[in-house]
Amino acid sequence: MSNKRLAIFDIDGTLETMENTILPSTLSAIAQLQERGVHVAIATGRNYKMAQSVIEATHIHDYVVCNGSAIFVNDELVSQRTLDRTDVATFTEYIRTIGTNILAESATELYADKTPDPVMEKIIAGTGTFFLPGHNYGLEHDIVQGLAIISEQQEQNAPELKHIIFKRFGPIGVDVLPADGSKAAGIAQLAAHLGVANADIVAFGDNQNDKEMLSSVGIGIAMGHATPDVQATADWVTADSESDGIMLGLQHIGWL
Repeated sequence: MSNKRLAIFDIDGTLETMENTILPSTLSAIAQLQERGVHVAIATGRNYKMAQSVIEATHIHDYVVCNGSAIFVNDELVSQRTLDRTDVATFTEYIRTIGTNILAESATELYADKTPDPVMEKIIAGTGTFFLPGHNYGLEHDIVQGLAIISEQQEQNAPELKHIIFKRFGPIGVDVLPADGSKAAGIAQLAAHLGVANADIVAFGDNQNDKEMLSSVGIGIAMGHATPDVQATADWVTADSESDGIMLGLQHIGWL
């Protein structure tokens, strides 16, 4: 029987506070887990480029990015799911008719086909996005995810797509990912690579795209500021990301 364990963390509102900082208690908790031989990983909607600063700050080398569409083990890409190009073309045409932005994402890079509006510019600030005016990168290359700035109403009005789905990351926009993609699916692949049984996985998260992850692993822990529907999918609710939620959650389950 394997005694391997895996602790996996969302970034926004979990590893990072709402002010995009990482608490000293969180860094200490991660270091203590690693010292005890626990595998520590990240599961995020961001791609590698957008998650890089957190990956480096936490010294974590295994990560599930792009909402499960790309998996890295020991900093090496081992698996990825790509978006159906026909559906990408249909959605891109719709996005352009409403005059908003879409960002094409490979596992490691970001590509914008026009100068970003202020909302998109804030999201991608400092990420080294490639700006390719008039270039249809997402239509001509395999991408693992898209990011679109659209309202909930605009999302509802989008054309029906067979092979891609939307995961809303907030009121301003959605991630666009393969229909079979999710953090839960990515974590299952990562755990298989690491040889960790599902019962020996704890996951922390706070947002809508964490619900499947929290309900599918051995122990799901929701952050205290998560909405009631997210908390309902978890086994336990810890303090919020501003109040040592990760450290307290790990202590509660006896991993620290």
